[in-house]
Amino acid sequence: MVNSVMTWARGWLTNEAGVPDPRQRQYAVLVLITVVAGTVLGWFFELHAPALIAGLTAVLALTATSGQSLQSDLHRFMWFGPAVVLMMAVGPMLTRVPLLAGAAVALVVFGTGMLPALGEHYRVGGQVLAAATLVSTTTGIGIHEPFPLLLAAAVIGGLFALLLRMLMGLSDPGRATRQAVAGTLLQPGPGVLESAASAWRADGSAKWLGEVLAGAARFRAARETLLAQAQQSDRTEAERLRAIVAEADAVAAELARAVRARACTGLPMVARRDPAEAVVARGGRQDLPDAARGLNQGLDRIRGAVVHRDEDAVPPPDGGQRKERLIAAVRAHLSFRSSLFRHALRCTLAVAVGMVIVLLLRDPSASSLLLALYVVLAPAARDSMTGALERTGGAVLGVTALALVITLVPFTHLLIPVVIVGMLLNMPKLRAELQAVLGCLIVITVIDQALVLDRPLVNVGISFAANTAVGAAIALCVGYVSYLVLPSSILPDVRGSVRSTVWAVSELMRSVRASGQGADLPAALQAADVLALRRTQDLLGMPALLDGTGEETDDDRATRNAAIALDALRQDVSTLAFRPAAERMVAVPALRAVDDLLGGKPTAKIPDIPTGSAVASELLASSLVENALHARQAIDEAFGLTNPWKSYTITFLRPERLHIR
Repeated sequence: MVNSVMTWARGWLTNEAGVPDPRQRQYAVLVLITVVAGTVLGWFFELHAPALIAGLTAVLALTATSGQSLQSDLHRFMWFGPAVVLMMAVGPMLTRVPLLAGAAVALVVFGTGMLPALGEHYRVGGQVLAAATLVSTTTGIGIHEPFPLLLAAAVIGGLFALLLRMLMGLSDPGRATRQAVAGTLLQPGPGVLESAASAWRADGSAKWLGEVLAGAARFRAARETLLAQAQQSDRTEAERLRAIVAEADAVAAELARAVRARACTGLPMVARRDPAEAVVARGGRQDLPDAARGLNQGLDRIRGAVVHRDEDAVPPPDGGQRKERLIAAVRAHLSFRSSLFRHALRCTLAVAVGMVIVLLLRDPSASSLLLALYVVLAPAARDSMTGALERTGGAVLGVTALALVITLVPFTHLLIPVVIVGMLLNMPKLRAELQAVLGCLIVITVIDQALVLDRPLVNVGISFAANTAVGAAIALCVGYVSYLVLPSSILPDVRGSVRSTVWAVSELMRSVRASGQGADLPAALQAADVLALRRTQDLLGMPALLDGTGEETDDDRATRNAAIALDALRQDVSTLAFRPAAERMVAVPALRAVDDLLGGKPTAKIPDIPTGSAVASELLASSLVENALHARQAIDEAFGLTNPWKSYTITFLRPERLHIR
């Protein structure tokens, strides 16, 4: 175990090249010194609770607002930072008015449960804000302290989180963005390009990175086309096409290294190589497929952008686009037909029941009840109870083991600063797994409350374990009852869901294509966007309903791949729907090709996408083709077709009227 910890520490203190990173070392030293100093001062001046509030605020604020470039993270900090600080300071005061505390918890849990509709970073921020609300209002930490002292402690914690983020980003503010953009050259699959484009736009939209993204989009579309053609070709031709793709991947890997670097004075020979010519030089057929030209066009554009880095900002899209997409998200999810709305309501009902029990018990050992409830129910972001029993057992056994440690081991209060240090040094894991955040909060809460209770430690341990089990049982019961009451499906129809999702995305594409050719269909366009958003979000939650073992089956994997691919395609089309007419005209050939692919036509080819257009237009048009190819292959897998790219016809049953109420 010691060796694994040392290996993790060495890896954490180095960058992606394996070189010691001074920023990571400074960050770790600052965290250790500050936590030790805060622990000593809190103990010496009997300010244990304010010191703990400051530490938790720093952890939660940093978790909610980190993950992208410095500029993007600071922008999110302006919103989530004050919200977390205010909740950590006000929460203990709300417990004096039980009705107000219950209303605040229910409102925050429901509101943050709907934030995933706005994107991944909003999902993480919302979950962290909900966790802050539960900790501050239900655990009893700081309830005997005056409000000015709690506010000062929370503000200090928030400022410390801001200092840590500034320390990590000042020397290289755009590092995370360059890494995200470089990832488009290394990571195949749907959704990668959209995530990188989102990070690029949030970081100011530097022109050279936009050119890299446009080139990467064309490269990825050509790459997927060659792989699709290989599946439809004889053995010899398939090997030749895959060899071209392998050579192109090697070139792209070298270019990705240049993109990640802060400066580039030249490219190595490998990065300047023509992948198709390298394969042709080995012998065999001398003619090249059309998609190989797309590979070279994309790579050439990336080469030029990497060497001649233009840091000017690309003009942002029309502000009305964000407004229209926000309205579409609200219309899609404020309905019982939305699985996201049903899950947010399910979490709110469970938390409300748990809050009533906590208020009735009036026992500090009930502080773990709501956190355990949220551990069991919240990680399932859609209509899912998969893994709920495992999380229930894990929460109960974990608290029981912790209570045993508190009973038998002296000085367990020192575990609190250790846990806080571990959280501050593992931000990526906390952002990726809500269970890790909630588990650490349960550990801190149980230790803190066990030490202030004037009871035998054995009784305290039993109380905490029992209350944790009660919280987990509430989550299971409310979750099961909601399946019977709310309009959802316990036995999902996978193929029917895939068909309805493909139909909805196709309807949106046809509406966008018609508007790009001059038709004026604003109402139909908005309605199609709402329906496609709802269908893809429902399909994303489908794999969790298929199997309760927690092990991914072939059906799970095929359905998940189809959901991710169709959702990435829907994002592209939805973005294009609210762009100017000139940009929609550029993408008309791509939309026509995508519609053919989803309709079952087996021919895979790259449509004519004009070069020299706006970066955003080319990015969207090429991304449409790539995601359509991913979606088509995933649909074949979901339908269980043994012959890939077999021509078939999907019989669509229109599940609901296009007019959305």
